Amino acid sequence: MTSFESLPTEPGRYRVDTISGTVHIIDNTGRLYWERRPRVGSMRSAYDNQPVVLSILGPGWQVGGQGYLEVSDETYLTGKTWHLTSTITSITDEPQA
Repeated sequence: MTSFESLPTEPGRYRVDTISGTVHIIDNTGRLYWERRPRVGSMRSAYDNQPVVLSILGPGWQVGGQGYLEVSDETYLTGKTWHLTSTITSITDEPQA
């Protein structure tokens, strides 16, 4: 397992752990995907535990930062939604499932 100070730009699948205990998986091996794996007791999100396509992977994806991203659902009810992680404690590579 390799650790990084910031999210690599090279294609790969990366695990981002946060101070809250929630884990975010970023996969940029083709289309850009994000999966949120909340810790027990966390607020729930419509996107939990399933990969979704991102429209924007914004700034903040480094240890000590807060990662910003946008999901575009293409639905008229929700449209684009944005998310901000809690403080990032580690970034490592994540093996393919």
